[in-house]
Amino acid sequence: MAIIIEVVGMKAFKGSVNGEAIDSGTLYGRVKLDQRYNKPGENFKGGHAVEEWKVPNAEAVFRMQHIPFPFMASLEVERVSNGKETKEMVTDVTPLNTVKADPAPLKKAA
Repeated sequence: MAIIIEVVGMKAFKGSVNGEAIDSGTLYGRVKLDQRYNKPGENFKGGHAVEEWKVPNAEAVFRMQHIPFPFMASLEVERVSNGKETKEMVTDVTPLNTVKADPAPLKKAA
């Protein structure tokens, strides 16, 4: 299933720490806080929070590092279970509507 998120940050690491190979990537997406159950003087939620999405590897982040923030991305997500807990795993990431710089210089007006 595909999920569209607004990516507001990301990080990646590929290397080794204390002899252990690590290849990880994480996207941080903005998500609206649920305001449906706000009660004046009792509880309040408003605005946005940041949600963490683990991606398959660091390369998934490295290939998007040139894109300015924030940007929209489509996550291909698979729901998996160990028989006790169910979680969502990101299997692929595709940036959406990214603006590419025009390689041709602009001409000055006469």
